[in-house]
Amino acid sequence: MPGSEPDHWRTLFMSFNPQARDHAALITSDVQALQVASELALQFRAQSAQRDRERRLPHAELDLFSQSGLWGISVPKAFGGAGVSNVTLSRVIQLISEADGSLGQIPQNHFYALEVLRVNGSPQQQARLYAEALAGVRFGNALAELGTKTAHDRTTRLTRDGDGYRINGRKFYATGALYAQRIPTSVVDDNGVQQLAFVPHDSEGPTVIDDWSGFGQRTTGSGSVVFDNVYVSAADVVYARHEP
Repeated sequence: MPGSEPDHWRTLFMSFNPQARDHAALITSDVQALQVASELALQFRAQSAQRDRERRLPHAELDLFSQSGLWGISVPKAFGGAGVSNVTLSRVIQLISEADGSLGQIPQNHFYALEVLRVNGSPQQQARLYAEALAGVRFGNALAELGTKTAHDRTTRLTRDGDGYRINGRKFYATGALYAQRIPTSVVDDNGVQQLAFVPHDSEGPTVIDDWSGFGQRTTGSGSVVFDNVYVSAADVVYARHEP
C-alpha cells in the first residue's frame, strides 16, 4: 500500500537503535553513517522518479531521513556527534543523491549551517543547536536574493530590537526551508556585517512560499521566504564569515 514503506523502514531503524523511538537515532561512526545511508538509498530509490514526475513532496521520506541520524553526523564528537570526515559526508550525500536527487540536495544547506556554527558559533550556541540537530531538527536555508549586484550581496536587514533583532527581507532558492524546523537566514546587521540567523520556522512573520519550478529535482522545496519584521533572539544569531 502507498505510504506503508516508510513505516516499515522506520520500524527497521528503531530496531537498530531504540533511541529512534523518541528522538533521531544516534550515529557514532563513519562506518555506521555509510551503512545507514546505503539502507536508506534503497528505500528512496523505489519511487523517486514518480515523486519527481508528480511533484509529490517527500515529507515522509524526509522524516525518515532526519530520524535516521544522518542529519547529525557532522556534529563534532565533543558535542555528542559522530564528527564524520568530509569524505564520509560527501559519500553519504552521493548515496542519497543517486537514489533521489532532491533528497540529496535538501540537507546540503543544513550541513553548511552546522559548519558555520562550528567555525563561528559560541560554545553555548554550539551546545544548544548541535543538540537540536542530533535530535532530528532540520535546518533549511534562506541565503540567496534576487536583484543584488553579486551572488553574495545581501539586502535582508537585521536590526536591533531590545535584547534581540528584527529581520526584514525576501529570499529565493531557499532549498529545504519548506521542510525545516529552523531556517538559517543570511542577513546584514546595522554595521554592514553579514550574520546567519537561525530563525525558528514557527516564528511569527516568516512566510515560506512553495513557488519552486524547475526541470528535474522538482521536490527540493527551493521556493521563496519572506521575512516581515520577524523577531529572532540574539542567541540565535551567528557571525557568518563565509558563505557557499
